[in-house]
Amino acid sequence: MPYMQLNSYTEQRECQRLRFESYVTVTDSKSGRRYTGRLYDYNRLGLYLESDFPVNPGSEIDIRFKNSPYITNPEPIKAEVRWCNCNHGTDALYRYGIGVKYKQDVNC
Repeated sequence: MPYMQLNSYTEQRECQRLRFESYVTVTDSKSGRRYTGRLYDYNRLGLYLESDFPVNPGSEIDIRFKNSPYITNPEPIKAEVRWCNCNHGTDALYRYGIGVKYKQDVNC
């Protein structure tokens, strides 16, 4: 059996994620449906949030923050859902983890 070296996972992001927690309201741009959730980390390209409501990948959404990490950016921030995973079996507070990519430039 060949020897396999195990490498630790290395983050493959263009920008480092910054931890920041804030309650958010997410609005589906097409249907107008609103969801509540919580932001956990972000960078200048996107963010990770959790919600009890799934949002389909490819959906365009508007995000409003209770406490925004962005001082100079107007709200809502327009974004596209890149992925949505069920948090079943984890210690997460919400049912779904959602990764989004901004559709506009943001300054952080």
